[in-house]
Formats: sequence, structure tokens, C-alpha cells
Amino acid sequence: MYDYFPDIPFAEAVPLELLIVVMLGLFIMTVYRNRKQKPSQKMVFRSQVFFLIYIVGVLALLTALGGESQVGIGFDKGIFWAALAIAVMEVSFQWRRMKQAEE
Repeated sequence: MYDYFPDIPFAEAVPLELLIVVMLGLFIMTVYRNRKQKPSQKMVFRSQVFFLIYIVGVLALLTALGGESQVGIGFDKGIFWAALAIAVMEVSFQWRRMKQAEE
């Protein structure tokens, strides 16, 4: 259930179904909110950069705290670096499109 620290004390206290419902609720809320208003390119770009930094930061923090991924997501895996490279390329393409639209 918990990837980096599967033996933490509260792992048994929080049911998996509750986590799934909360995550699904947040996803639906985000989709509904974005449907009401069209986000600008700048807002999308900022969201992509924030998400990329957040994911790498959480992964670094969990690794620094001594956690080890049970499913193989980590800085020592090639798939992580490939996914990160694709994400960085997407962000850079978004940046270029944004700059061209401003000109």
C-alpha cells in the first residue's frame, strides 16, 4: 500500500479504499474546476513545472529519509530518468510555444 515505507504504523489505520476515494474526489474536483474556466498557457506551464519539481522533490525526500521503493521507482532506475527527460522536454516545448505566442 505504501511504497517507500510499507511498515509505518498508520499504514493499517488508513484503508486503501479511503485513499482511492480521496484521490478520485480530488481528481474530479480539479477536472470540474478546469472545465469551468479555460486555463492560460502560462498557468498550464507553471502547473507542469510545479508538478515536475514536486515529484522529484518528494522522491528525493523519501530517499533521503531512508525509504526504498518497493515497486522500483528511484533515482537509480533508468525508467525514472527516461520519464524525467520526457517531462523536461515537454516543459521546454511548452515554454517555446508560450514565448512564440507572446511575439
